[in-house]
Amino acid sequence: MVKSVQHFGLTVSNLDEARHFFHDLLGLEATEVRETSGERPETILGIPGASLRLCLFRLPDGNNLEVIEYLNPRGTKLDLRTCNPGVPHIAFIVDDIQKMYDELGSRGVKFVNPPYWGGESVAGAGWGVCFLRGPDGISIEFMQPPKGK
Repeated sequence: MVKSVQHFGLTVSNLDEARHFFHDLLGLEATEVRETSGERPETILGIPGASLRLCLFRLPDGNNLEVIEYLNPRGTKLDLRTCNPGVPHIAFIVDDIQKMYDELGSRGVKFVNPPYWGGESVAGAGWGVCFLRGPDGISIEFMQPPKGK
């Protein structure tokens, strides 16, 4: 029986750029970058010759985001539009979606849409929602709960 989420992971082409994005721009607490290779990652991941760098980002609710850069083998760039099967996205709850949109936009972050407040979301009615593109085009969603929630 599944009990909880320990972490969710993303693969990026450049861990330093991803660390800048998640730590410096989004403000997530970051662990030190670690490098690993050999039997352990080869066995766990099922990738012969696997060599990688990784960093964990701690979320305020206790969950973790694991970001990995494969040094060997180098991966293939994918089309990360959310309509493609198997493409994930992350949804972060934020206090002030308009402020995040304005501040990150002024720092060069590319948004898919400005904050949108209409209709139902998976979380219910009244939530503000906007999507942006993170490192390597990863889809990231910001969600702001309605007042009083």
